[in-house]
Amino acid sequence: MNQVLDIIADYLFPSDCAACGKPIAAFDGGLCGDCLDEIKEPVDACPRCGGQVRGGTCVICSDRAWYPDRCFAAAEYSGAMKALVKNYKFQKRRKLYRKIATILQTAVSSASLEVDTVTAVPMSRAKIRKRGFNQSELVAREVARNLGWQYRMLLKEVGAAGTQKDLNVLDRFLNVRGRYEYSGENLCGARILLIDDVFTTGATINECARLLKGAGADKVYAVAFARRTLYQEMQEIMGDVP
Repeated sequence: MNQVLDIIADYLFPSDCAACGKPIAAFDGGLCGDCLDEIKEPVDACPRCGGQVRGGTCVICSDRAWYPDRCFAAAEYSGAMKALVKNYKFQKRRKLYRKIATILQTAVSSASLEVDTVTAVPMSRAKIRKRGFNQSELVAREVARNLGWQYRMLLKEVGAAGTQKDLNVLDRFLNVRGRYEYSGENLCGARILLIDDVFTTGATINECARLLKGAGADKVYAVAFARRTLYQEMQEIMGDVP
């Protein structure tokens, strides 16, 4: 039945690869095989936070309290993965969440994590109305469904804050304080998998993990779609990277 539906979808709604633009079949999920093969894991990743290690020192977590028990990204934020995420978030190609979830699912399965609950970094109602969906939540729900874990929305965004891109690393960690809250029942003994979209400094993930630990969670693991280094972000701001 699924194959029949895919054939009908290909005929009625032809699709193209989110990265290279060439025509693809519906069952490809928005990304052609060649582009999928280009997606690589982050290099020089810190085993503690997943950030970039330079000169033997992590540029993200080496001098601050870090709350996730493990944090990593499924891919480097470049090439096909960057195009996939940008099309998903900003071009309203909502169905791409399934392909991103598949990529995350592979990374999570390889990590052999013991998890009982999956959650996502929350978005305010105003942001969801503007975008139409919470990009992290859609992927998190799909990952939970595929791996047989429960999904719960444990946090909510309550504070107004400007874009993190305008701030230095320290100020980003300060900027997210008070931005989220947990108001549910005690999470005593829970093992949580927290999902976010793009990891740059990890400030958002760290704050969310702090709140979950404060609510009683025993373990908080975090995974992002992709990791963007501070250098990559600087190039984007300066216009050197499309």
